[in-house]
Amino acid sequence: MHEQYALPAQTLDALEEFLDSDANSHGLDFHGAHGFLTAITIGPRGQLDGEALACFFEDEAASEDAARTAEIHAQLQAWQKSIHAVLYHGARLELPCPLLSDINQPNELTDWCIGFMEGLFLDEDRWYGEHEDDIADLTLPMVVISDLIDDPDLQILRRDRKLLKEMTLQIPELITEIYLLFHAPSNV
Repeated sequence: MHEQYALPAQTLDALEEFLDSDANSHGLDFHGAHGFLTAITIGPRGQLDGEALACFFEDEAASEDAARTAEIHAQLQAWQKSIHAVLYHGARLELPCPLLSDINQPNELTDWCIGFMEGLFLDEDRWYGEHEDDIADLTLPMVVISDLIDDPDLQILRRDRKLLKEMTLQIPELITEIYLLFHAPSNV
């Protein structure tokens, strides 16, 4: 069962403390980290490797202490594996933040979407390569909420509160659909 891959609460608490601290001034915060790890997991990369870790920390060392850095990397890799286990076993992935978006006030979901998009940008060509239209549709809520892409059409979507709420609530199902698109065995 996927429960065997669940991270202990104390590990998640320690990660959250580090990711939201000044010691992680170049990396993503806790919610952004979950979004990033989700994108890495469901996308074509599939695992948190050295290149993804370097991107996560913007090529900056996570700590002056090599042992602490290795521990944080191991915890992030375990967190990524726990996300994969949930999806692999067909469960709905729960985000570590409420599914509420606010165009006027960035919040935890905004941070999650920014992290997700950073993970997508790492392998953008591979994400869109064979499935450009599907990925464009499936990632639209994350693109809109992250507000990382300057496009007037996206701003129109951001201002439509009803549509934005509907898109926001779809995120967990879209995560599953993207995961299946890249990782479900083909029937060929």
